[in-house]
Amino acid sequence: MELDDFKNTWDDLSDNVRVNQNFNLKQFNKMNKTKFQSSLNKILLPEILGTIFCIGFAIYIGYNFTKLETITYRIVGIVTVLLLVILSVISLMSVLPLYKIADFTKSYSETLKNFATKKINFYKLQKLNLLLGYLLLVGVIVLSTRLFGRNEITDSKYFFVFTFIFGFSFFLIFSKWVANNYKKSIRKAEDLLKELSA
Repeated sequence: MELDDFKNTWDDLSDNVRVNQNFNLKQFNKMNKTKFQSSLNKILLPEILGTIFCIGFAIYIGYNFTKLETITYRIVGIVTVLLLVILSVISLMSVLPLYKIADFTKSYSETLKNFATKKINFYKLQKLNLLLGYLLLVGVIVLSTRLFGRNEITDSKYFFVFTFIFGFSFFLIFSKWVANNYKKSIRKAEDLLKELSA
């Protein structure tokens, strides 16, 4: 008898949790979905702009390929174009799945677990993007001596020293700034999801 009472109480509690979770998701859809999406827009929009820039620059290199006279410059040009395309694909692959979580069709626990998985994948792909970004920087600096015209500055033996020091320093500072902003946006979106459990 007591076992049956316990089972009934447990079933009622499970039903209440399920109802509350569904209610919370409905409330989230009405009240916080816009906030959730806007926090992720701070990641999505820069990534889309970066992708457009990468594709545009890849087209520019292809259009000016004849300026790359030697085989070495042509190889660097091809590798740079491939890197620009790969970076664009990785960028969209990292951010779009994270953004699609705003479609709340599952339970709270599944939604939160799904978000955590996508967040981990996002960080992994962003690290890969960062590593490839350093390779891209090398390609862009090398190609700049041919694509943007030869002159006394680009033919100077100090050109590569200064551009590599400046380029890598800028890229390091900029990438850390972007990573911190992305973390804040993801944390804000995750906090909105965690409010559902309250």
